[in-house]
Amino acid sequence: MGLREQNARRARVTIADAALDLFDRQGYEATTMEQIAAAADVGTSTLYRYFPTKDSTLLRHPAFDARTLSDHLAARPDGEPVEEALGHALAGWLADLDGQLDTVARVRLQIDRNPNVRARVWDVWYRQRTILEQALAERLGVDPDALHVRVAAQTVLMVAQLALDQARSTVDPEPLTVHAERVVALLADGSVPLPRLTPRNQRRSKRPRRNAAIG
Repeated sequence: MGLREQNARRARVTIADAALDLFDRQGYEATTMEQIAAAADVGTSTLYRYFPTKDSTLLRHPAFDARTLSDHLAARPDGEPVEEALGHALAGWLADLDGQLDTVARVRLQIDRNPNVRARVWDVWYRQRTILEQALAERLGVDPDALHVRVAAQTVLMVAQLALDQARSTVDPEPLTVHAERVVALLADGSVPLPRLTPRNQRRSKRPRRNAAIG
């Protein structure tokens, strides 16, 4: 990451954390963008450049930036099997989140409290999946729209989401990677009942034939 990118990320963190402090202290609805800019000690034009809307300070908080996941994937050796590269990338991203779980919990609590913000979470999920699809497709040398790429990216993010949910509901804190390992192990050992669909061509062959002649 170059100096410009580092400075940009630092500015994003400063602004997002200032907004989060205000939301915790006086509530999301009562907080204005002007107050966020003042608390972060930046001009409003700088604020809007990084976060065009108030809800984006939560939905695009740097703590959840999926680009770091794709960066972890890009940093893996070229000859490494893609499954192992994805595993190491996911573990690295979750380890980064482990260092800021308090911030992650605060962001998620604010999202839960505000229905209008929560309604846009799917948009963020889609954006994160697209970023990961592009990184994965580049590594595989295939089209990002390939179904197996989309399924892989969706699965990785699902594992991360489940790990975060488990950490949130567990009294005794454990590393996020531990929760992720349990989820992946369940998927691998067949413990999770997955839908089993009969291929269309087989469904057609099983249909009873109508009698050609009646009577």
